[in-house]
Amino acid sequence: MKKIIFFPLAVIIFILCAVFLLNISAATRQCVNYKCRVISVPLYLKAMDFLDRHFNYAHLTKTVIEGAKNDEERVLRLLEWTYRNIKKAPNGLPVVDDHIWYTIVRGYGVSDQFQDAFTTLCNYAKLNAFFCWVNSDDRLKRAPLSFVRLDNKWYLFDAESGVYFINAKGKIADINDLSAGDWRAVGLSNAQIPDYSVYFGNIKLMDLENYGLSRPAIQSPLRRLFFWINGRK
Repeated sequence: MKKIIFFPLAVIIFILCAVFLLNISAATRQCVNYKCRVISVPLYLKAMDFLDRHFNYAHLTKTVIEGAKNDEERVLRLLEWTYRNIKKAPNGLPVVDDHIWYTIVRGYGVSDQFQDAFTTLCNYAKLNAFFCWVNSDDRLKRAPLSFVRLDNKWYLFDAESGVYFINAKGKIADINDLSAGDWRAVGLSNAQIPDYSVYFGNIKLMDLENYGLSRPAIQSPLRRLFFWINGRK
């Protein structure tokens, strides 16, 4: 008799605890024109939004790379998709920085958001990737560029301009080729190619092993969990 009473009581307690925990207030951040504010939302809503973005990233990535024969073809498809489907924000349009999925949905962004979207999709294609601001050799200029690891080598892409690099052998140039000056910029059709030569002098000195801490690398639930656990050690 005690067991019969205990089981439904335990279920009720569990449900009440779950409802309480899921309604705890959680914070999310949104920046408009580089002014940020913290928005309070229930935990269950934040979790649902996170899963919604995750499944949308996964579905979009699968659609773009479907039929690709190798990682090189996958990364070039994702580069082209980003370049074709995200446009530079017109002057006067608010610069919104929230979750990069919403940049993809809006279809416009600023320089670093192109790289953020591209490298996020690369990670969903199981290609380790991140983006960062790269300083010119004289440190008077900087540009956001994307790094993708293929076959244990790092390669550079510019998703905003639709540009990648090839070496003298006609293969995609890795950062060793770029540092040695063995490269030529290749633009997708209608792409205008900027001057990249000023950024490659010390590119090999960059820290390329902490990509797992970048935002594009932790959008899936499992990676976000590992990041959360490691951040508390």
